[in-house]
Amino acid sequence: MVVTNMLSNVLDWTYRLLQQYKSREQLLTAYHLLQQSVFEAERKQQAEQIKALQLEKELQIHRERLGRDLHDGLGSQLTHLISRLDILVYLGNPDVNQLVRLCEFAREMNQTLRETIWLLDRGTVTLETFGSRLHGILLKIGEDREVPELRWQLRNSPDNPVLSPLIALHLIRITQEATNNALKYAIATQVSVNLAVDKTNLLLTITDNGQGFDARTTSKGFGLTNMRKRTEEVKGNFNLQTSRSGTKIRVIIPLNT
Repeated sequence: MVVTNMLSNVLDWTYRLLQQYKSREQLLTAYHLLQQSVFEAERKQQAEQIKALQLEKELQIHRERLGRDLHDGLGSQLTHLISRLDILVYLGNPDVNQLVRLCEFAREMNQTLRETIWLLDRGTVTLETFGSRLHGILLKIGEDREVPELRWQLRNSPDNPVLSPLIALHLIRITQEATNNALKYAIATQVSVNLAVDKTNLLLTITDNGQGFDARTTSKGFGLTNMRKRTEEVKGNFNLQTSRSGTKIRVIIPLNT
């Protein structure tokens, strides 16, 4: 009986020891898993902080470029406006047509300033918001014109991608330049502006059914050099096709620029 009790006690002690050992193993395993989870969380947090710093740096670079664009563009326009006004004052008898042209020029300057400030106030802009803004600009360009007909189309994606201010500004300037050229010089009955997005790129297409032109001799007057430079600055591709049946400008810009 005594032996039986002793054996029972030994077995019970052994069982509790095994249970304690098993619990200790489980505790160590849980502790290591917790350590790994904490390490992973810290790593993700550091990665997010680095990403945020990179985005802030990129945003600052974009703002500096926008500032330079504003300074160069508006500065040269103001210089031109002041010089023209000085001439009119010197002549003493300004021509009404000249005053009208200067008023239109001043309105364009004001619009340019508004667009740049609108972009500077935003860190990023969604394609939907940008498309609405660009459509409004096109309506102003085409107002009071019955011919040519100015058409606009935006083909967005469900995820509504985000654009940097710099890309948005360059797209606005390219669209303004190409559209104004088509309206003024193409002798077209229709001008179409299409903005679309695929998985990796933005696609801006501006077409007209006008008379075309010789790109080799009119590139400077039509602002083609500036349009190319703007496209290249955001690592895009600029393509021009022109013939007697019309002109097509196509700009492809990577979304991750």
